[in-house]
Amino acid sequence: MLSWKPYLLLFLLLALNACNEPAPAIATQWGTPEAIATEFFDALYNADDLEKAKSFSTESYAKLLDSYGTTRQVSRILINVSFDEVVITINPSSRNVRQQYDNEAVISVVLTGLHRGKKIAELRSVTLIKQGGRWLVKAVKTESFKSPAPE
Repeated sequence: MLSWKPYLLLFLLLALNACNEPAPAIATQWGTPEAIATEFFDALYNADDLEKAKSFSTESYAKLLDSYGTTRQVSRILINVSFDEVVITINPSSRNVRQQYDNEAVISVVLTGLHRGKKIAELRSVTLIKQGGRWLVKAVKTESFKSPAPE
């Protein structure tokens, strides 16, 4: 008679492994303004990769990012928010009624996470322009929204 314990162990290991899989960074079609804005913030906060963030930026904004030297400095000074952990989402109202005029779009990105053990949520308005058939981050603006993250 076969024991069910090895199968249970296998199931639990597979379930635990699935829990460790990172959530997809974006839930939208690649190449859209929403996807590029999300990937830009993911490069800064989760990947800690300034070069990758610059690859999603216009030439002039990439130069500005470069002037800060590190993702930490960009996050702290230019974007004006630091996180120990962050989840990046598109503001649902931004997705449905984004301001898009030919080759320019404005997307609202919600950054939710922990900083020094405190939950916070921040809203950033990202201006993107279409250059050479690609959407690129032109600017990031701080919105007046700032509150503790919901539980």
